[in-house]
Amino acid sequence: MQTLEKLKMIFESFHEAIYIVDTERRILYFNPVASQISGFGQDEMVNSFCFDNKLNHVDDDGKNLCIEGCPLVESIKRNEIMEHFVYLHHRNGHRVRVHVRVIPYEENGKIIGAIEVFTDVTEKNLLLEELMIQKKLSLLDPLTGLFNRRFLHEDFPNLAKGISTDERLGILFIDVDDFKQINDKHGHLIGDEILKTISKTIQYNLKAHDYVIRYGGDEILVLLRNIDQDNVEYVAEKLRILVKNSTTRGLKQNLKTTISIGATILDVKESLMQAINRADHAMYLAKSQGNNKVVYLHKEY
Repeated sequence: MQTLEKLKMIFESFHEAIYIVDTERRILYFNPVASQISGFGQDEMVNSFCFDNKLNHVDDDGKNLCIEGCPLVESIKRNEIMEHFVYLHHRNGHRVRVHVRVIPYEENGKIIGAIEVFTDVTEKNLLLEELMIQKKLSLLDPLTGLFNRRFLHEDFPNLAKGISTDERLGILFIDVDDFKQINDKHGHLIGDEILKTISKTIQYNLKAHDYVIRYGGDEILVLLRNIDQDNVEYVAEKLRILVKNSTTRGLKQNLKTTISIGATILDVKESLMQAINRADHAMYLAKSQGNNKVVYLHKEY
């Protein structure tokens, strides 16, 4: 690419993440923002191939786009600009939702590669950011960075007063499958890293007004605002797929795990704890079905 050096100079100062590949999908350039969003340094990415299982893009169904349906391949093949929302695999192991725009790159009328521009579209939880700024760490779990159980009992009731009575509150009760065996086999430090990876994957793939709480041990509680049953089940299934398709990186071996999820919706005539207990029971039903499942229970249970 004759103009590659000029493009590098231009893209170094861009606010968007950018990388350039040739027709063999070899990465020729990876700008600083791409490193910031993905966690991978330029030296790790340049001269590797985009299908080398680093960014490892998947879609909402967990399909590995590096193997089938790669936007870069389609853009080069069709000579068209392609746009997608995908989930990249951060260097630390969690999934990050990004908007991808791929632009074919020509020289002398011939397609010689493509430029991919991607933007982190993770919705920022403004309340969580405010708490971090104010250093109200008593309401945050120090390991995962999620809200803790104290937040659920002390602060959430006050926040809930601002939630319209017309809103439906969805509840997901999540438990890491075989977590005790993971700790026994690999040690608690490895278990902690796996729990952090799972927590970030969940946190980064919800709406800004949703709440993620470390309920205890390897149990995670998610409160989804303004949602119906179909969407509660959709969100639960999406999280299950993303965790299943992620690995905790930076260890001696890349470890995968799965989660079981119990789901329900808070009824207007019951307390939050009643609904949480129902979601907890649904989670145990999911585990009884062999783990890595989502089970939804109605109030009639």
